[in-house]
Amino acid sequence: MGRKSRHRHRKIEKESDLLTLHDEMMALDMGSASKQKSVKQSSKLRKKMKKKLKKHLKQIQMEQEHKKQKGKHSIWHKVQVQGILMVEKDFLFSSISNFVEVEFQPLGFHKVDSNSCFYLEANEPAATAIAGLDRRMQGPDGSCLKISVSKCVFPDLVLNSDQLQVLKEVMSRRFYPEPNLLDLSDLHHDSVLLEKDIFVPLCSPAVMKQVFRLIIENVPQLKALSLGRNNLRVSNLKLLQGIQAACPQLSALNLEHNNIGDLQVLKLIKMFPLTELSLQYNPLVNNYRENPLKYVMAAKKELQFLKVMDTVDIDSYLAEKTTSKTDKNQCQSIQKVDQSESTSNNSYNIMSEPMIRNFLEQFYALIDTQERHKLVAAYTPDAVLQVKSNVGAIASNVFVGHSRLSEAFNTFPVTQHQHTTFSLNIQFPNINTAHVLVTGVCQIGGVDTAVTFSRSMNIIPFNTGLCCSEDILELKLNKL
Repeated sequence: MGRKSRHRHRKIEKESDLLTLHDEMMALDMGSASKQKSVKQSSKLRKKMKKKLKKHLKQIQMEQEHKKQKGKHSIWHKVQVQGILMVEKDFLFSSISNFVEVEFQPLGFHKVDSNSCFYLEANEPAATAIAGLDRRMQGPDGSCLKISVSKCVFPDLVLNSDQLQVLKEVMSRRFYPEPNLLDLSDLHHDSVLLEKDIFVPLCSPAVMKQVFRLIIENVPQLKALSLGRNNLRVSNLKLLQGIQAACPQLSALNLEHNNIGDLQVLKLIKMFPLTELSLQYNPLVNNYRENPLKYVMAAKKELQFLKVMDTVDIDSYLAEKTTSKTDKNQCQSIQKVDQSESTSNNSYNIMSEPMIRNFLEQFYALIDTQERHKLVAAYTPDAVLQVKSNVGAIASNVFVGHSRLSEAFNTFPVTQHQHTTFSLNIQFPNINTAHVLVTGVCQIGGVDTAVTFSRSMNIIPFNTGLCCSEDILELKLNKL
C-alpha cells in the first residue's frame, strides 16, 4: 500500500472512530430506558463518552496543527535508535547503509539514555526509508532495534568545552584579518568539525549563543560576517543583538541561502551600521519577485547606511528604476523619513568631537587615582580591553566584560600620564561610532624609565551617555 493510500486509510479510520463515538452516545440516550439503567449510571457513562469524544477531537486538531507547522518550518529529522544494548555509531551507520539505498549524511551522533541519536538535513527520502527499518534491523546482540524518526525545527543540542575549543580553532582559521571578515557559512559542514564528529548547527539558538560568545571574546574588531547556508530563520537573528556592543563596526552581513521568510529581519539588524547586505536565495526574495523595487526600497528605509544590497549598488539601481514621478516621490519620502528618524530617535546618540573630548578628560582624570576601579563604568558590559606590552610590570593580556576589566584596573600598578605629551586623533566611521587614538608618555610604578603608550578606543552611545566597546592599549619602554 502506497503512502497516500495509507494516509487516506488512516484518515478514514479516524473518521470511522469519530462516527462510532457519536453512535455510542446516541445509543446510550435511546437505549437507557429499555435497559432500565439507573439515572446515575447513565449520567456516568454519558460523561465518559463525552470526555472520550473531546479527547479524540483535540488529538485530531493537534495532529493537523503539528502537520501544518512541520510543513512550514522543518527541514531536519531526528533519528532515535533503541536496542537492548547501546548501538555504537559505526555499527549503526553501516547497518542502515546495507538496508537503505538512498544516500544520507548523518550529523550530530550522540547518546541519550539508552538511545543512539543523529540528525538528517533536508533529506525526506532517507528519513522515510530509515523510519521503515523500525524493528526490521538487528542490533549487535541480534535483538530488533526500535527506530523512530521525527521532524524538528532545529537540532536541540549544546557544545561541551572540548568541542568549543575545537570550534574556536576553526573560527580562527575562518577569520581574515585584513578585511576583518569572519566566514561562518555552512559551518556545520566544515571538514575539520566533521572529521572530529562535532556538530555545530547555527540554526540552534543554544549553539548560536555559544558561537556569538566566542565572537565577543575573540573577534571584537569584526567588520564583516558571513552566515550563509546555515538554515537560519528570522528568529535566529534576534541573537545578533547580543554582539552589537562588542562589534559596533560590523558593516557587512551575508545571510544568503538561509530560511529567512520575511523582511522583519531588517528590524533585527538595523542596530549595525550596515553598508552591505545580502539576502539572496532566501524565501523572502520570492515574495518580491514581481516588485524588486519595493524590496530594495524597504531595505534602504530600514538601513540608512546601506549601499549594496544582494551585490547591487542601491543608489545606481534606484536611479535607474525610479523613472516614474510616483517612484521618485516614494524614494524622496524614504530619504526624508530616514533623516527625520535619525534626528528624532538618535539625537542624543549623534556624537561630536567636544563630547568625545569630554569623555576622555573624565577617563584620564580617574586613571591615575586610587579610584581607577570606577573606570569600569566607562565600558560596555561586553567591552574588550586588549593589552600589548613589553613592559615587565604589565603583561600582555585580553580582558572581556566588566568583571575582568575590574580585575585589570585593580591589579595594574600605579600610573602617572604626562598630559602635555598627549596626541589625539578622533575619527567618526559612522553616526554612532567614534574611533579615538591617544598617544603619549606615562610613568608606571616599578619601572625606572618612561613608557610610551598608544590607546585605540571605539566609543559608542550607551544608555544615555557614551561608553568604550573596544580598547587596545600598547605599552613600550621609552629608549630615549
